[in-house]
Amino acid sequence: MEFLRQLFHGKGYIDGITIINLDGEILFSAKLNSKFSNRKEREAYQALVGQNFFDVFENLNAKNSSMIRAMEVGLPVYVENQLLQTKGQEGIHISSLSIPIKSGRAVVGAIDLSMEEMTDGEEEPESVELTSEQIPVGGAGKLKKHSGASFTMEDIIAVDEKMKNARDYIPVVAACDLPVMIYGETGTGKEVFAQSIHNASERRDKPFIAQNCAALPDTLLESILFGTSKGAFTGAMENKGLFELADGGTLFLDEINSMPLFLQSKLLRVLQDGSFRSLGGSETKRTNVKIIAATNVEPLEAIEKGQLRRDIYYRLSMMSIRIPPLRERKADIGHFVKFYVNKHNGTFHKQVQYVSKDLLKKLEEYDWPGNVRELEHVIVYGMSMVDETSALLQYKDIKGKLLLEKQADRKKTPESLEEVPKLCSSLREAVAAYEEKLIWQALEAAHGNISEAARILDVPRQTLQRKASQLRGEKAKEKQEKEI
Repeated sequence: MEFLRQLFHGKGYIDGITIINLDGEILFSAKLNSKFSNRKEREAYQALVGQNFFDVFENLNAKNSSMIRAMEVGLPVYVENQLLQTKGQEGIHISSLSIPIKSGRAVVGAIDLSMEEMTDGEEEPESVELTSEQIPVGGAGKLKKHSGASFTMEDIIAVDEKMKNARDYIPVVAACDLPVMIYGETGTGKEVFAQSIHNASERRDKPFIAQNCAALPDTLLESILFGTSKGAFTGAMENKGLFELADGGTLFLDEINSMPLFLQSKLLRVLQDGSFRSLGGSETKRTNVKIIAATNVEPLEAIEKGQLRRDIYYRLSMMSIRIPPLRERKADIGHFVKFYVNKHNGTFHKQVQYVSKDLLKKLEEYDWPGNVRELEHVIVYGMSMVDETSALLQYKDIKGKLLLEKQADRKKTPESLEEVPKLCSSLREAVAAYEEKLIWQALEAAHGNISEAARILDVPRQTLQRKASQLRGEKAKEKQEKEI
């Protein structure tokens, strides 16, 4: 239900329905808004029944139609601001949710639920005039909730030249079965690239399976990757591993530098000839998978640290992509902001249409050590803080969270320890001093507002109220003692 509440800008209604079969024949079509309320116009839409979908909507084709895409992947597809152009008529823009229709397991058609977007000449509730101090949010993003590889190249925001080069290399690495190495800092979107490679390849209709190598203990990771044979250990049953489950498709191994070296050696054999043995098994099995490996540490640095075998690096990096960190592609920041504002308008039931230039300037001045993931974190906070009646997201809405992110980043360095009072005689005192400093910083960023400061610190309001009262009491007591 939460997914449905996020659709159509959170407005909760539709004004159009279309149903087609696998041949593209229109089985039903209705436009329900006021522009099509008279009998003649209703009959015009009813007359579309029996015609071919692509004959009616001249700008749509198998690549850009959400209905065709939904039938291809067998899953719902949501798009915003999609142009719908009928022959001899002025085009309209719609938000559209296309859902496949199945008979048993077979897809037999699709139903499309749509809402017409407001045009420049129409009145939109809670809209504001565009001025030189504002930029339009615009843009569109898909809400993809299903499993597997849902991202494609079209989902990758790339305005910066380095990022464009990385994105445009996807079809090259997708066109062959050679393994791929992706390097990028945490939060840069390595799995988005991995899914896009899969969807651009001939394997797109086969499984895409992702596994984080740092998330599991060594022995468990081995059994998950290669499977287990009955009796391999007490209670062990015959289980397929990810290499078998992904056969014919793609296996994405994230944080490969966290995989133990003995497993990297076993992986090397799979890379060489596609053969492996299950844990505790004697039978040699074969698999046909495209392996995409990712590391959040520069590969040669990982080799020097003993985290990555040199031989497996050479095997994996025949084809490689480096995703630049956000600080190296600041031209993309504004476009990410627009995307996240659109995405979270529905989350918070807001109607933000603009972001201020001052906000963008502040965001572009920050280095974003957490990359795109950190940026979304800040925008989500801003969307939770912006007034429900406001159509403009401003710097004041994200200021508290951004200041705290900067402070947290500074405290990752050893120099920040100098900021903790040196008179502390115990760890408890040092922690208390550090906590006090964070509380005062949050209150300052929130201009004394307890509720906002609690959100910044991610603690219950009552907890912060109590701690702040204690600190103020201690400050007052110290002041009195000094006066005496």
